[in-house]
Amino acid sequence: MITPGKYSVWFKTPVGEGSGVVTLHENGDLRGGDSTFSYFGHWTQGTDKFRALWTARRTAAGPPGVFGMDEIDMVATGQSDGTTITATGFAKQAPGLRLEMSLIAIEDEAPHE
Repeated sequence: MITPGKYSVWFKTPVGEGSGVVTLHENGDLRGGDSTFSYFGHWTQGTDKFRALWTARRTAAGPPGVFGMDEIDMVATGQSDGTTITATGFAKQAPGLRLEMSLIAIEDEAPHE
């Protein structure tokens, strides 16, 4: 079962690699980003299956994205082992480029007093 929450995300395509942080909200929203892109979209699950549709949009100058474009719409499907989601997919603007991604749950720590 996939738990809504904050995840560290790693992306890889033949063009490049990148990483960021994504929050999977209980209502199915997906929000996140990195130093140069913001991510927004939706996710669903069925048992341990994962599916996400989201857009990544450049918000600051920086290195090229993993597809070499400033705005992309992506689709990914995969599965979860409880703490890590592994998925594959593509960008609608570059369907021939395979996307690999891993999402690793980030545990919230209690504040130190």
